[in-house]
Amino acid sequence: MHLRCSSQGMSPQIEILQSERTLLNTPVTHSALFKTFTEMPKAKEFSKTILRIPSPRTRLMMQLSHNKIQREQIISQMTERHQEIISDALDQGTQKKLKIRVVQKLKRRDHSPKKKVNLKEGARIYQMPNLALPTIEAEVDHPPQMTFYGETQEFFRSAKSFRPSFTESGSMALYGDSLYLYGGIAGDGIRDQMLRFDLRFQDWHLVKSQGEMPKFGRAELTVVSLRNHFIYFGGACKFNAKLKVRECFNTVFDYNASTRFWEKVNIQGDYIEPRRHHKACIYGWKWMLIYGGINSNEQVLNDTALYNIEKMIWKQWDVKSTPICCHSIINISQSSKFSENTTDIIPVENVYSFGGKNQDGNSTNLIKKLIFYPNTTTAIAWEIIQTTGKPPTPCHNHTMEFIKKIQGIVILGGQRDQIINGSLESNDCFIFYPSINLWQEVTMEGINVPRCAHNSVLLSSKIAVFGGIGNGRYLEPLINYIETDQTQVQARVTKEQFTKRQNQYIQKSQKNSLDKIESLTYSPRQFTSFHSEGPKGQGFRINTKRLSCLPQSTRSYLPQKRQVLVRYDILIGFKTQIF
Repeated sequence: MHLRCSSQGMSPQIEILQSERTLLNTPVTHSALFKTFTEMPKAKEFSKTILRIPSPRTRLMMQLSHNKIQREQIISQMTERHQEIISDALDQGTQKKLKIRVVQKLKRRDHSPKKKVNLKEGARIYQMPNLALPTIEAEVDHPPQMTFYGETQEFFRSAKSFRPSFTESGSMALYGDSLYLYGGIAGDGIRDQMLRFDLRFQDWHLVKSQGEMPKFGRAELTVVSLRNHFIYFGGACKFNAKLKVRECFNTVFDYNASTRFWEKVNIQGDYIEPRRHHKACIYGWKWMLIYGGINSNEQVLNDTALYNIEKMIWKQWDVKSTPICCHSIINISQSSKFSENTTDIIPVENVYSFGGKNQDGNSTNLIKKLIFYPNTTTAIAWEIIQTTGKPPTPCHNHTMEFIKKIQGIVILGGQRDQIINGSLESNDCFIFYPSINLWQEVTMEGINVPRCAHNSVLLSSKIAVFGGIGNGRYLEPLINYIETDQTQVQARVTKEQFTKRQNQYIQKSQKNSLDKIESLTYSPRQFTSFHSEGPKGQGFRINTKRLSCLPQSTRSYLPQKRQVLVRYDILIGFKTQIF
């Protein structure tokens, strides 16, 4: 309390002063010390009223009573505020406990042994689709029929995210939990920006990079990933109208995904011809292998070269091959992921090539393997493999991925030379088993879009597919996932079929209810006498149920009420006279 004297009569006045510490957790609008514009005149009027009282004792008593009321208001407001905070904390704790209980219940349900269900005779039960699990990392003579499931990315637009434009013939690589997209022919021309897709939050981001980037962007280029480095090679820029050529490049760029820094590599060694529509793969633990392509004069190439990523040296290989472009190659040895070797000895790798266009512009469906001299590391030629089973249709601009769990090479999409099912683009999916040289067509479930000139990256058991052309137009810039794990595919197919049957049941129930409602209302097809041209049209009749038809248990013995039969033909003015 603070004691002060007034200017009139020097009578003491008492005020309650409260520090700000006691109101730290209380909003200003909830505090009794905060006075609004309507309360200020009241307080001023009260002060004047106090000053008019001649008796100091009475004046002091009124001030004390007023301060006591203020104190009670402040205490009540503080108590109310504390109770609200405590109740909110208790509610949050209760909700967390409920969530924990639900999670524990789900875990117990998932890990508990399934109970055997005894069905009645004649009862039907939904059977799971017959999707046999493959043998892991084993050579089999007759692999089981595989089924893949396709689904589309769930995109949620936010202030920090955007959707890239339509893209074809770009390059995509994986680092950490993100996909990096660079180059390609986009909706606004050739892309010269680096985009990053976050696999955790399923959103796109524009990467602000430093260093020397490729000028004017690149399309139809290749990229290989070695640890945190992306090695980009070749590609083309916009069409030169003056020279009437699409200029190709043979430059090598190194992008560090950790530091977001671009670097143009000063290469040495053999001269490699500029090209586009070639293919590249990682070879060994520090090399990049390129094969085929098209040069600036629209000539199809047949050469094979090896690039040392650490020493930045090109080496041309004297490998026998036919000219090829728009194909795909893959290295199934994957020694770069499991070896820390730093020697310069070039290893012998299992590299396969499939499809593409030859020098005549025709698509092929041949699968070739890079073979070496016996007991050496010198490559000889790309040898055509004699296969069994049904191969894919001849195509180009497709992608390949090697799935270690099933020991098979997956072929996705591609463009054909002939229109099949109303489209040049293919939505077929095939598996090639290198151990037995067998082709197998995959059954696709879920979303399956025809596409070509797209990008694909293997994510554990899923294949992420982006961009491309389908049905003669650019496809939506969304990430599509193809699930290859048969257990996951089985669960998704079962869920989809269950949802489909449930929707059919709901639609059937709604239709039956609508039919029932229509049967209780007027329908011209049901009452033909309403439209009769005779002078004595019967009009609309209402038939009442007889009590004798009711069972003994529901029959009422009360006197029957006479039901009035309404002539609706007279009510609506169709008849003006009663016959």
